[in-house]
Amino acid sequence: MSISAFLHRGWQQRRALLAALALLLLGDLLWTLGRFPALHRRQIFSQEALPPTGGAVLVLGAGVYSDGEPTRILEGRLRTALALFHAGKVRWFLVSGDNRQPSYNEPQAMRRWLLKQGVPPTLIVSDYAGRRTWDSLKRAQVVFGQRKVVVVTSDFHLPRALYLADRMGLVAWGVPASTDRQPFFARARFLAREYLARHLALLDAWFPPNTVLGPREPTPDDWEPAP
Repeated sequence: MSISAFLHRGWQQRRALLAALALLLLGDLLWTLGRFPALHRRQIFSQEALPPTGGAVLVLGAGVYSDGEPTRILEGRLRTALALFHAGKVRWFLVSGDNRQPSYNEPQAMRRWLLKQGVPPTLIVSDYAGRRTWDSLKRAQVVFGQRKVVVVTSDFHLPRALYLADRMGLVAWGVPASTDRQPFFARARFLAREYLARHLALLDAWFPPNTVLGPREPTPDDWEPAP
């Protein structure tokens, strides 16, 4: 390779890097100027402050270990949702996660964990096609017929989930599962991933992906209406 060709390639790489950085900065600006600040103030509640809803709590998946048990971060989400259930703030669970491979099943792990805590099986509905945050929210709205829902996910993830719910017309309140006790490097990894994911969320909001949907599935709202 000639020196000129080498320098030309180096300039192309620098130009691509600068373009990527510009896109990230543009995404940051659009995120800041968008609906997120208002959502943060009026739609995120502590466990104690959330008013009773009489409806569903949507628990978003966060990985399972090789033995099929929920990861530590997913267990934190489940414990938060369970506390809301015991406090009478929600009436039933919609557990949504990835099950693209037979050996990997987030909703099954979540359902099994809740059953061990004494939750009646009729109050747990599983969504096996919640591959991404947008998919879980859209399927809650279309497939499971939810117009209003309480979303429980990790504190760093919740603003993005509420932003997407708002963009698709789903009324959502959020209760964060704290990750303060997570190891420092694990939390840093989550935050770095979330920083990139929120830029993808902007694209999802502007150009909605093709979510796998299907016919309306029954929920406890159908066979056991709220009083």
